[in-house]
Amino acid sequence: MKTLKTFVLALFLSLIPIVTFAQDDQAFLIHQDQVKPGMVETYEAISKEFNEECKKLDFKAAWSVAQMVNGKYLSITPIKNLGDIDNMSMAELSEKMGKEKFKSYFDRYNKCYDKHGSYVTILSNDLSYMPDGMSTTQEGMNYRKWHIISVTPENRAKMAENMKVVKDLFVSKKSKMHYRVYTNGFGQIGDSFIVVVSAKNELDMAQLSEENRKLLGPESKAKFDAVFNLASDYEEVTGGMRPDLSYSNK
Repeated sequence: MKTLKTFVLALFLSLIPIVTFAQDDQAFLIHQDQVKPGMVETYEAISKEFNEECKKLDFKAAWSVAQMVNGKYLSITPIKNLGDIDNMSMAELSEKMGKEKFKSYFDRYNKCYDKHGSYVTILSNDLSYMPDGMSTTQEGMNYRKWHIISVTPENRAKMAENMKVVKDLFVSKKSKMHYRVYTNGFGQIGDSFIVVVSAKNELDMAQLSEENRKLLGPESKAKFDAVFNLASDYEEVTGGMRPDLSYSNK
């Protein structure tokens, strides 16, 4: 048993460099709740109530919330490294609130979903196209479209190369469609590149996409094909940021 534990620890430590990211990149801890369709209103009410309680108790923390149309709610917290996760304990909050009351919130939350979990994702500065400066939020642009491009390990490096070619095309054309690319950090099964585009609303997204298609022209097809020909799966999901469910007190 001791030998097995030693092996597991060594394997874990060997994986740490994989989640080391470039100096200009930003990592995020994501907590994802798959909320049942009939429990959305309840879930949101609990979240707002919990946030108000955190404010009253001066809980020092911050997270943004995104909602997807498929029922996923993402609580997003920026981190500098994996060590930051150790400092995100809610033990102090539990003591201030009272353990029974604190527990009651999560007992109520647990009735809203059958599965949830946390993982780390990395915002790639090299693959993202944000000519006005890297930012995950843009004022008045809370609508989101996520392009989730899955890839096998053997094609991951080539996929990154092809996505860089697409970015170079956007740069050369001075596209008005800005986007961010997130890659696996820690805790996910499988490799993926997630392209996130912001807009004012669904109509604005459609207009932006059409203008961009015309701007990039026919030459873009081969470059996009090179990306999608390497994809093992693709999913497009819409949704948006939820400032009313987010929390900040730092």
